[in-house]
This record gives sequence, structure tokens and C-alpha cells, in this order.
Amino acid sequence: MKEEIISLSQKARNNIFFKNKIELRCNCGHSEKITYYEFLTGGEFNIGQATSTVSPFISETIYDETISVTPLYLSKRCATCDEELTVVFPIALEALILILRSNPPDPQMYG
Repeated sequence: MKEEIISLSQKARNNIFFKNKIELRCNCGHSEKITYYEFLTGGEFNIGQATSTVSPFISETIYDETISVTPLYLSKRCATCDEELTVVFPIALEALILILRSNPPDPQMYG
């Protein structure tokens, strides 16, 4: 799955979504910003365990719908103090795969 994410990310490198940034902050004060593209194509991330949670979307029934979400973790060493920094990617694996597999928007409509 990890290789598929890296491959799909490289194919979709021109997607504006990948220009968003994540900031890594260490207790020593060092901070570093990386783009989503660098996060995903760098291959330094780990896929966490899938967890069930209540869907944040409005349900039309009495019962809450549970969905499965799988987090992505990036672990990196601080350049200053060599402490390990861990950050969670803001989008679950299931949603990320849908974004990566979708076709780009029509340039005539959104160009």
C-alpha cells in the first residue's frame, strides 16, 4: 500500500492539494515545514492501524454510522537536537486514496 501511495502521489504531483504544508515543531524550538507532496513521496511515513469511529457527516437515521479510518504517521529526526518528531497526516488513508485516484478537473471548466 505504501508503494501505491508514493506512486499515485508522484503521478498527481501537479495537484494543488499537494502544496499544503505541515509544520514539524520540536521541544527545542526547531521547526520545519514540508508540503504534502514531500510527506507522501518521501516514503518516510508509516501506515497506522485502522480504527472505527463515528462518521462526522450528518446521518438521516437514528443510529450513528461508524466508519474505518487509517492514519498516516511521519517520523523524522530534529536537525538540532536529534529528537524524534512524529506528525499525523491530516487526511485518513481512505480519503487520500480517493483523492489520488480521482481525475483532475476539466481545464475548460476550472482553467
